[in-house]
Amino acid sequence: MVFKTLMFIVPFLALYCITYLFYSTKESPDLLRLGYIPNIFEDYRKAFDFNKTEKFELLSKSSHRNFKVLTVGDSFSEQYGIGYKNILADDFSVLHVDRFISENQIQTLINLINGDFFYKYKIDYVILQNVERYIIDNTENIDFNSQMNCNQIDTLVYNHMPKQEDYKYEFFSSATLKFPLSSADFFLRKNYLSNKFVYNVQLNTKSLFSNHSDKLFFYYQDLVKIKKNNLPENSKKLNDILNIISGKLKQKNIKLIVLPSPNKYDMYYDYIVDKKNLTKPVFFENFEKLSKNYIYIDSKEILSQKLKSQKDLYFFDDTHWSPIGSKLIVNEIKEIIKSQ
Repeated sequence: MVFKTLMFIVPFLALYCITYLFYSTKESPDLLRLGYIPNIFEDYRKAFDFNKTEKFELLSKSSHRNFKVLTVGDSFSEQYGIGYKNILADDFSVLHVDRFISENQIQTLINLINGDFFYKYKIDYVILQNVERYIIDNTENIDFNSQMNCNQIDTLVYNHMPKQEDYKYEFFSSATLKFPLSSADFFLRKNYLSNKFVYNVQLNTKSLFSNHSDKLFFYYQDLVKIKKNNLPENSKKLNDILNIISGKLKQKNIKLIVLPSPNKYDMYYDYIVDKKNLTKPVFFENFEKLSKNYIYIDSKEILSQKLKSQKDLYFFDDTHWSPIGSKLIVNEIKEIIKSQ
């Protein structure tokens, strides 16, 4: 009886040990967590300082009203102390609109323009940031008459219940079975989708990341959205909307800075070995050609110029750019602001 029980328990204990040792239970690196990819480069992140003091202010918490820069963006505008907005705050006062206030960042900025926000807040520059994969989605069903007043923001802040995401691993969970199988795929397969969320493809070089890996992990939505994002007419629609927004801000003596963030797939596409069934992304190429009445930060061009000489522009294990990439973007923004 004991032997039979052990025959049942021991395999599960072995699976548990594998998952416990190598499964990422933190919010970041997100690609390892979502893809059930083993964290075999545990020292990789030690090269980055994640303990930077946050100098920017959040709209939900700030009592001040005068800022040089307002940032409205997605997760690329978060990143706590290592994000571009915090680096920018070394030189300028920065106010950031919380994500729970700005689910669709383009629509949110329109709402703020139409409301009383820019009467009560003195802002010189607005940085509107969106990741490439969702920037076209955010142009759908835009309402130029919608508005949000400061009292509505106060209500959102008052009623907001922050979610405490818990990524810790428990024995009785699907990860106990899925993670060891995905780990086996990691060592045995090339160019595949891991756990339905993360692509793992082979690169033609080991020079792009400081752990000297020749693997590229990227989020599956980078590919899902590429057909829509590659259409020139969608880029034109986006540009038309941004030009209208810029015109409305200029009436308030505010300059608009538009910062699209490249998908990791787009950033490293040229280095992928097998591009069969992997469509070339051309959003930035299409968008660059359009006539703009706002300040445009071509982040893909800025970062691409440094890819061959600088490792870790994006995190190896995450969807986002690293502090190295953030600093390059900030340098461009600072030059623009100081030259105005």
